[in-house]
Amino acid sequence: MPPTLPFWAAFVTTVLLLVTALWTGFTHRRRVHLWLGPLTMVLLTITIVLTEQLLARYEFPADIKAIHLPFAKAGGLLALPVIATGLWLWRSERARRWHRAAVLLWLVVVLTATGTGLWMFAHGVVRTG
Repeated sequence: MPPTLPFWAAFVTTVLLLVTALWTGFTHRRRVHLWLGPLTMVLLTITIVLTEQLLARYEFPADIKAIHLPFAKAGGLLALPVIATGLWLWRSERARRWHRAAVLLWLVVVLTATGTGLWMFAHGVVRTG
């Protein structure tokens, strides 16, 4: 069985950082949030790379993969407005509503991608040969 530990370690760490970054953002713990927000995005990128490696070692049902991939890609793309509005908010309070909206939309899509990804992994089979 291919090693999945790096993926799962990155995934769990990303989820923990995400929850902590959301908590610090919503409770206005700005100093900590300014570290955790970007760190979460970096770790999310690492998790995505490890996911791609995992996809190369497993076969997943095409119908489940077809449901998961649009959410996964949208989650990756919607990280860009979160980052952009976060940088804007760092400089101007006027961005607060925009940043919150970007974060909430991104969060819904990422949670859906996570759920469909776990569903997909549960039906995955290790590639042979």
